[in-house]
Amino acid sequence: MTSQMADGSKALLAGLENIGVSLVSGVPCSYFKEPIRRLERHAAIRYVPAVNEGSALAVAAGARLTGEPTAVFAQNSGFGNLVNPLTSLVLPYRIPLLVFVSMRGWPTADAGEPQHHWMGKVVPGWLDSLEVPYWWLTAGGPSPDAVVKEAGVALDSGRSAFVLVGKGALGGIASDLKADAADASVPDRDDLVDAVLAEVRGERILSTTGYLSRTLYNRGDRPGNFYMQGSMGHITGLALGAALARPEERFVVLDGDGSALMHLGSLATVGHFAPANLVHVVFDNQAYDSTGGQPTTSGTTDFAAVARAVGYRHVRRVGTRAELRPALRALLDAPGPALLAVDGKVGGAPGERASSSLSVTDIATRFTALHETAVPPGGHREEA
Repeated sequence: MTSQMADGSKALLAGLENIGVSLVSGVPCSYFKEPIRRLERHAAIRYVPAVNEGSALAVAAGARLTGEPTAVFAQNSGFGNLVNPLTSLVLPYRIPLLVFVSMRGWPTADAGEPQHHWMGKVVPGWLDSLEVPYWWLTAGGPSPDAVVKEAGVALDSGRSAFVLVGKGALGGIASDLKADAADASVPDRDDLVDAVLAEVRGERILSTTGYLSRTLYNRGDRPGNFYMQGSMGHITGLALGAALARPEERFVVLDGDGSALMHLGSLATVGHFAPANLVHVVFDNQAYDSTGGQPTTSGTTDFAAVARAVGYRHVRRVGTRAELRPALRALLDAPGPALLAVDGKVGGAPGERASSSLSVTDIATRFTALHETAVPPGGHREEA
C-alpha cells in the first residue's frame, strides 16, 4: 500500500470525524479494505459490519434517528439491496445519511468480471432519478475529507448524500490474508473443495461467489459445476430452485459464512420445502476472504443449529480435515435437505476466476445443457 493510499483512508476518517459521524455500518469491499481496518480499531467511530447493504442502511438509520450521525459503506453490486430501505425509509422519513458506494465495473467492467457491467453504469442515473445528491471520490481527485465536507452540507439540510468511490481512491485492493498454520488439522478452503470433489458422483455443484467458486474451478472444473459470480447470498435460493425442478438429480451447495448470513432466511425456505436431493455445505472461516479478510459475524452464529431449527433433515458440524469426507459421504447418502457446517480457517490459493477462461454465459449454458434431455417429473418430451 502506498502512503498516498493510506493517507486517503486516514483523510476519509478524519473527514467523518469532522462532521460528527460516530457510527459506520457497512459491507466488505476491497475498495474499502483500508478504511474498514482503521475503523475496527478507531477510538471515536464504531464500525458495525452488516450482512447486506439494506441492513447497513437500516442500522445507520436507526442510530441517526436517536441523534447519532452515521455513515454507510456499500458496494454498487449490492445497490439493489438498499433501494427498498432507501426509498421507503430513509428518503420519506428524511433521515440524513452519508452513503459511500464502491463503483465496481466503473467506468468499464473488467473482462473477467461481467457481473459488474450493469451496476458500473446505472447508479448515478438511479440517484439522479431519486433526486439524491452525490459526489465522486476518485484516485487523483479531491481529497476524501474535502468531499466529505461538501457532502456534509447536504446532511445539514436534512438530506441524504452519496459518495461514489472509484477503484484505488482509498487503497487496499488486493487481499493479503495469510493461512493460519497454528492447527494443521483445521480445514482450509482447498481441503473442503478437495473433499467434496472426492465424494461427489453425479451430483451437480453450485458454488457461491468469491474464492470458493475460484477454488472449485481451479481444482475440479466440470460441466456439472455452476460458479456464481456476484449475486452474493443467493446461491441457496438458486440451488433450491434447481433441486425442486429436478428431484431426480442431486445438488450440492458450496456456501460461505458471509454468503449464508447475507440471506439467512433462505435456509428456512429450504427447510419448509424439504428437497430430498439437496446438500448444503457452509464453510465458516469467519472472514470475507476475497474482499480483504474483513471479519464476518459468524462467530456468534451456529449454522448447524439454525439448519436443525428450520427443518433440515440431517445436520452435521465438523472442524477437522479428517472429518470432512466421512461427514460428506453420510449426508450425500441420506435424504435431504442436509447441511454440513465446516469450522475452517483462512487459507488456500484461490487462483483464477472461472470467467478468465469461460464466459459466464458459457458456464450457464453448459450447466443447462446437462438437463435439456432429462424428462421432468410427470412430464414427457414430444418428438420433433
